[in-house]
Amino acid sequence: MRFYLLGGLLIGWSILVLSCARPPSPAPSPTSPAAPLRPTPTIRPDLPLPPDAFNLDVTAARIAFDTKMSVQELVEFYNTRMREQGWQVLGAPAQYGQVGNLLFQKEGVVVNIQYQHNDLTQTTSVQITLP
Repeated sequence: MRFYLLGGLLIGWSILVLSCARPPSPAPSPTSPAAPLRPTPTIRPDLPLPPDAFNLDVTAARIAFDTKMSVQELVEFYNTRMREQGWQVLGAPAQYGQVGNLLFQKEGVVVNIQYQHNDLTQTTSVQITLP
């Protein structure tokens, strides 16, 4: 009988202690000031991007991205779409294997489109340099 009483007291005491315990409070959130917001550079509406462009990086002077287009598909895309937007081709494309560039002009603005195909990843990296 004594063991039952002692066991009951231990169980009761354990329940009482556990029910009074508080759950841990969450860590306070840091109060460091937020980084100042910078305006995101916008892409000129007359500069087309391939529909599958990814890894897009835009600055005021450059647009960089990757595409699954082949070099030939990319050159055809830009020759067609840039002309549709009123750009004129400046000279023949300079191409050396899977690397090359295209030059376009519109209203005194010259845009240089450089590209390089990576056979390993089957992607073409593109960089458009803006004035």
